[in-house]
Amino acid sequence: MKRIVQAFVGGLIMLAAAPAVPAQAAPDVPDFSSYPKVSEDDYTVRPGLAYSVRGFRTPSGLYCTSSNHRAMYAVNCTGPLVGTPDGANWVNLFESGDVVTPVKFTHGDAPQSTGVPQFEGQPINLLPKDTAYAFDDAVCVWTATIALACRMGSGAEYNGFIATADAVTTFGNV
Repeated sequence: MKRIVQAFVGGLIMLAAAPAVPAQAAPDVPDFSSYPKVSEDDYTVRPGLAYSVRGFRTPSGLYCTSSNHRAMYAVNCTGPLVGTPDGANWVNLFESGDVVTPVKFTHGDAPQSTGVPQFEGQPINLLPKDTAYAFDDAVCVWTATIALACRMGSGAEYNGFIATADAVTTFGNV
């Protein structure tokens, strides 16, 4: 019996000394400039000079639209976002002139649940893996490990988000 107790206590000591399994670290911010850019024509869902809109979707069910008007730029993304503040289903990036606002998480109408998402009746095209959607002062990519990463701002100020199957994290300097 004494040997059983010693073995049990020894096992507990070894278990206590074992390092804890580290939490999954947030993915590194991708090098957006390393991805080839897709053609704007393939992603324009509302052409025009005054207020054109582009958009894309990913295989994970996320989709985004972007626009620009008078030096104001916006990217709005929705879909199965996991781990957002208060369970938000939209993430928004915005820039006016050289001023980039912090990443904003909001609740909105539920994303389209079936079929190809549309914007004003125009289907939103699939963005190929490892390519860059780089329009409206924003750039977005998805990879084998990142469901979606987007960055807003090309000047000194920038921000963005990274969505994985487990969480959404933000990055930037505003």
